Amino acid sequence: MNKINFNSDIAEKDHRFYESVDMQLIDKISSANISCLFHGGSKEVVSKALNYCNTKNVSIGAHVSFLDRDNFGRSQINWNKQLIHEILNDQLLFIHNLALEMSATVTHIKLHGALSNMACVDQDLSAEIVGYLKKNYPSLILLAPALSELAKMSLESDTATALEVFADRTYEANGTLTPRSVRGSLITDPKSASEHVRAMLIQKGIISRAGDTLKTDIHSICVHSDTPNSVEISEQICILLEEMKIKQVTLPEFF
Repeated sequence: MNKINFNSDIAEKDHRFYESVDMQLIDKISSANISCLFHGGSKEVVSKALNYCNTKNVSIGAHVSFLDRDNFGRSQINWNKQLIHEILNDQLLFIHNLALEMSATVTHIKLHGALSNMACVDQDLSAEIVGYLKKNYPSLILLAPALSELAKMSLESDTATALEVFADRTYEANGTLTPRSVRGSLITDPKSASEHVRAMLIQKGIISRAGDTLKTDIHSICVHSDTPNSVEISEQICILLEEMKIKQVTLPEFF
C-alpha cells in the first residue's frame, strides 16, 4: 500500500464548529463528505465548506441521510423505494447545484448515520441505493464501509467503490461498527486512534474488539468531525501515514 484516502464528515454543525473544527480537518484530509442538511448543518456553513475544500484540492462528496435533524440522522426509519429515491434526489440536487455555483465538482457520495448502518446489513436497501446511483449518478464514487452489504452490492454492480475504515470506532466480529451505546465504541484518544489505524493497515483488514482480523482492501480512513479530539486524531493519522510512507490522495485518484 503506497496511497490512501483520508476523509471526514464536514459542515454538520454551526458556524462556530466549522471554524474551530471543520476547517482544521479540511487542512488534514484529502476528501470531505459535506452535509446535505438532512441531518445537520446550514446552507451558509455548507457553502463555506465547499469553497474551502475546492481551494485546498480536497475532493467533495455528498453526505446523505434520512431527514432527521432532531436526532442527527441516527434514527432508524422504515423505508420504501419512493422514500429512498426522494431523499437521494433532494440531497444530491442540493449539493450539486451549490457546488456548481462555485465551480466545484461533487465526486463521491457517502451515507450517514442510520441510513448507512441499515444499508450495511440490508441487501434490499443497498440494492435500491446502488441502483438509483447507477441510473442517475453513474460517475459518482460510492464511499462505503469495508465488508458491508453496501460495499458488496456496489462492487458487484461495477460502481466505483472506495472501501472505508474508521479511525475512531471499534468493530464487532462481523465487521460492523460497535453500537454507540456500547461503552468504548468511540475512540477519542488520538494515540489510540492512530494505533488502531496502524494495526488495520499492517494487518490489511478490520480488527474486531475480540482481536480477530477480517481481511479487506482499505482505500480510505475516516475520522468523524464530531468525535471528541477529532482534529488531534487527524494530526496523529497524518503523522502515521507519513511514517509509513503512504501518500494521501483524493478519491478520484483511485479510479
